[in-house]
Amino acid sequence: MKYILLLTIILSSCLTEKKSVKQLALIQNKFPTLIAQNCADKFPNKETIEVREVIKLDTILNLDTITKDSIINNEVIRFVYLPGKTITKTIKKDSIIRLENTSKLFVLESKLKASNEALIVANSKLKTLRTILYIMFVFSVVLVLLKKLIW
Repeated sequence: MKYILLLTIILSSCLTEKKSVKQLALIQNKFPTLIAQNCADKFPNKETIEVREVIKLDTILNLDTITKDSIINNEVIRFVYLPGKTITKTIKKDSIIRLENTSKLFVLESKLKASNEALIVANSKLKTLRTILYIMFVFSVVLVLLKKLIW
C-alpha cells in the first residue's frame, strides 16, 4: 500500500510538456508582466548599428573659352579664361539599426539542431542499409558462381 501511494505521488508530480504549457498559460493570465520580464531577461533584443559612408564625386567641366575685353590706361586688354573643371565632393553617412529577436532565433536554432541530428541518424541508417545490400549482392553473386562451378 505504501508503494502504491509513493508511486502515485511520484507519477503525479511529473511535469510533462502539456502540463507545463497549461501552467504557463495560467501564470500568463494572472501575472503577464512576470512572464514578459522573464522572457525579456532571458532573450533580450540584439541591436546592431552599421554606419555606412558613401563618397560621391561630381566633376563639372567648363568647355567654353571666355574672353573679356577691358580698357585700362587707354589700352585694350583681353582676358582669356581657359576651360577648367570644378570638383564637388559629397559625403553621405547612413546608419542602419537592426533589431534581432533573440527568442525567435533561439527557437529556430534549436529546431535546426534537432533536424541536423535527425539527418545524421538517417544518414547512418542509410549507410548501414547500403552495407547490408552490398553484402547481400556479393553473397548472391558468389552463390551463382558456385552453382555454375558445381554443375
